[in-house]
Amino acid sequence: MCGTAAFVRPAASLVLAVAAASCGTVELERTSGAAGVLPADTLQQEAAGKEKYLYVTGIEYPDGYDWHSDSGYGHVACTLFLMKGGERILELPVEDESFISSDHDMHRCVGGHLYTDYSTDAGTVISKDGVEMFRYPDREMICGMMVDGDDIYTLGVPRTGDGWTYRKNGMILMVKASGHPMTDLREDRGKLWFAYAEPIGYDGGVRYRCYLAVDGTASPVGVAEDMEAVDDVLLYDGTLYYTARAEGISGHLVYVGGNIHEVDKGIADETLDCRVYYDGGSCIYVSGKKCFDSSGRYDTLWKNFKYMFSYADNRVAAYYIDGDFINYILLTQDSSGRDRMAVFRNDILVGMGDYEYDHTFLGSQCSCSEDGHMYVALHPVQPGVRPAILLDDEVKEYDFNGYFTSVSVW
Repeated sequence: MCGTAAFVRPAASLVLAVAAASCGTVELERTSGAAGVLPADTLQQEAAGKEKYLYVTGIEYPDGYDWHSDSGYGHVACTLFLMKGGERILELPVEDESFISSDHDMHRCVGGHLYTDYSTDAGTVISKDGVEMFRYPDREMICGMMVDGDDIYTLGVPRTGDGWTYRKNGMILMVKASGHPMTDLREDRGKLWFAYAEPIGYDGGVRYRCYLAVDGTASPVGVAEDMEAVDDVLLYDGTLYYTARAEGISGHLVYVGGNIHEVDKGIADETLDCRVYYDGGSCIYVSGKKCFDSSGRYDTLWKNFKYMFSYADNRVAAYYIDGDFINYILLTQDSSGRDRMAVFRNDILVGMGDYEYDHTFLGSQCSCSEDGHMYVALHPVQPGVRPAILLDDEVKEYDFNGYFTSVSVW
């Protein structure tokens, strides 16, 4: 059964207060700029009884400047800021001299600090709260970052060409000149891991072989001869999860440790781009596309490998695990072709009201969900619309010329 979103009336505004839960986002984009603090730091914070807050990053432009068209990109004065509990605690000038960019994928909040990356003509500069931490002579886009005390681990891809590099404080730990990362940089049982794909020759063509790298040691995933491709990899509590296509099977298989499951594709001709989500609850989710030769592709979600729903005309931009629930952001277009968004929290449409027509979704770093709460940065779609933050089903607008670029709780 295919569904489209229904929209409801405006939500009341809310002044954002202290958020009690940490946000564990599970993201669709492969180069999402996800970042985190290793468990040792987290446990120390909890043991010390540290209160947790909602942190928000954003970009502010001078009054009157149309940042939607951004005709002065790279030349107009603007500010990168960090908010804590609704109040700004840090502002940094966006300029070449400070090695800070306005691009939303070149900064991130980690453990309550603002980390930025910047590409010069000669390399990459990594900074914390506006202070340079290190630089290295390769121009990279950062697609994963983790912090362990004074050590900063990054997973980056070159600005031009293929391959990737895994670094500690700028020093190379692993590097590949071909292929691409399949995940961002993540942690399991105190070990850092990520998955990557590497091209190999096959019957006169090319296939991509998947590898899992754990603390700098790589091992192949899905090496059976009939394996066509591995789409996604997850390591959780020592168990390996991955989705794959095998020869002669038109639907995706999901491997959970030593067990194999097949998603229910129903009467669809095949499934594509399947990814797995799990964080220790009783439910395993898989997202992907059901494909029909006659009617196209449908964004689809499976729960414990059984079909949940599909969307025919709308696109699911990102999913977020919340215990045994999965929340998601739905994007569609109105009759004039403008993007609009709907937020589903615990499978229930959140009442955004008129905000859905004036705001859209900048990217998966702009939402997180934990302990039954959903936090979303609402991105203005046209001049004169204020940036806003959705907390559960209530919205607070902010009076500045710009937009929010991420939300997280630390």
